[in-house]
Amino acid sequence: MTMPAHPNHATRFTGWAAIVGGLFAYANVGLVVAATGGNVDTILTGSLMLALPDDARALFRWGMFADILGFYLPVLAIGGYLWRRFRDEAGALGDMALMAITLYAVVGIGGAAIQLAALNPLAALHAAGNEATRAAAEAAWTAVAHLSQRGLWWSEGPVVLFWGLVVGAQLSREEWGRPRLILLKITGWGFALFFVAGMFPALSLFMNLMLVVVVLVFPFWMLSFGAQLLRHARHLPARARTLPAET
Repeated sequence: MTMPAHPNHATRFTGWAAIVGGLFAYANVGLVVAATGGNVDTILTGSLMLALPDDARALFRWGMFADILGFYLPVLAIGGYLWRRFRDEAGALGDMALMAITLYAVVGIGGAAIQLAALNPLAALHAAGNEATRAAAEAAWTAVAHLSQRGLWWSEGPVVLFWGLVVGAQLSREEWGRPRLILLKITGWGFALFFVAGMFPALSLFMNLMLVVVVLVFPFWMLSFGAQLLRHARHLPARARTLPAET
């Protein structure tokens, strides 16, 4: 008895999701840099962030939207595809890796959505209020930004490292190319070092460096991985190859 192993449509969908996600991820970086004038530390300071002009705040909000469509939702598709592909070989570790990447997406989307939703109302309050109201709005935004970027996003480090190690071990057994595996390892360890550095204020510069590594390397891996999946899909038959099923 046989069953479909890697349906062609699933491979194509995952490939396109990875490519589109990589493009949105780079759009997120560009939009946030443009909104903050290149000084992303502005995001963590309420007095600066709420004083941004309307067009800069709009860019930042679009950046958070691109973040969700870039770094998070497509990764769910990638994680699910790889879990299905390697679940027999990876076993319980594969199941745990799927839960890890799902947690990554949930906390990541939460962090971006909170900032997207809170920015305009707090900016309006800041612009229309008296000194006490402005101070309260600034404190509220600072809390929101730290909750997202130094809390939710910070906690992504260990789960992405674990997922990358499990997935990387499986991909290394197939013809995925050493450069792609290196990119995946850099991504995982970049996330992990970002997490560790966040525990020590003296390592804030190193933490920011690891953030730069992650936001530049991870989308590139997604683009490369997606392109290879699409190339692979062109060589699959319509109903895909088959694997033995349990009887």
